[in-house]
This record gives sequence, C-alpha cells and structure tokens, in this order.
Amino acid sequence: MNTVVKLDKQIIMHKMQELCSLLLQDEGYKEMRDMIDQFAADEQATAQYERFMEKHQALEEKELQNIEMLASEIQVYEEEERALYDHPLIRRFIYAQREFSQLHQQISHYFTKSVEMNRLPEANELGKEACGCGGSCSGNH
Repeated sequence: MNTVVKLDKQIIMHKMQELCSLLLQDEGYKEMRDMIDQFAADEQATAQYERFMEKHQALEEKELQNIEMLASEIQVYEEEERALYDHPLIRRFIYAQREFSQLHQQISHYFTKSVEMNRLPEANELGKEACGCGGSCSGNH
C-alpha cells in the first residue's frame, strides 16, 4: 500500500508571506522598486535597453552556432553596452534588477542546501555568493 505524503504548504506559505512582507517594507527594496519604475516610465530608456537586448540575443545566437562575429559588430555592441551604463535610469534599473536576481538566487540556494543537508546550512556552507554579505565574509560570520 502506497501512502501519499505531503508537506504542510499552508504554514510554509504563511512564512513566505512574512518574508515577502519584510521585503516590501525594506527601504532598500522601495528605492530599487523606484529605480525600476522610473526606468519603465521612460520610453527612450526602455527602447534603448530593448534594442541592446535584441542585439545581445542575436550575438549570443551567433556564438551558439559558432558563427564568427565581425570586429565591427563587437565594437558596436560594446559601444551600445557602454551607452546603457552612461544612461542613469538604465544603469539604476540594471543595478536593481541584479540585486533582485541575487536575492532570488540566495533564497533558492538556501532552500536547496537545507533540503540537501537536511538541516539549516551554516554561513560557511553556503558560499560567499549566497550568504548575503556580498562576499565580504569569506564564509566566516
């Protein structure tokens, strides 16, 4: 006879709501959310970013197909990439996007490690990219 075992997802989701509530109240979160909203409201900035991302994707596809890129293509790509960082709204958007992505990776990594180890991982077991200190701890919290 097979027994179906399930996790108590209700309590887990309650704790997830608490975590997300803390995030939404965090001043840093609010500032980064503003960065994203300001970028999204600027049509010129979003169009510039989208054009760059299309070019980025096209060059990645060439690379996957082992098609050699011309020096002129690489030069134009690098100039357009620099132009992104020269634009304050785009630069701040990229920063906020990266911060949110890193937080997402940290949470996912912590969850995965907890399941793998069958316990809460220590800071030095997470690796410096996942502990939340930005790499300054060398695993020694």
